[in-house]
Amino acid sequence: MTEKSIPPRIGDRLLTLKEAAEVLRLSPRTVRGYLQRGEIQGRIIGGRWRFRREDLDTFYEVAPRGWDFAGNQSHEE
Repeated sequence: MTEKSIPPRIGDRLLTLKEAAEVLRLSPRTVRGYLQRGEIQGRIIGGRWRFRREDLDTFYEVAPRGWDFAGNQSHEE
């Protein structure tokens, strides 16, 4: 079984799209864009996106330094 196919542990609280966006301080629309590009892991359960906090933390950790989370490189020096 690969890591991507491991289901959430029973008892893990799954976050909604809105909650995931709040955790990442992004808009739900931006989170959907990352989902479409396969950059954030999520699952559709009951017709709605659900996220594990662990997957959001992983997304944040692997994001390039200087990434502005709107899909652009930061211009900071």
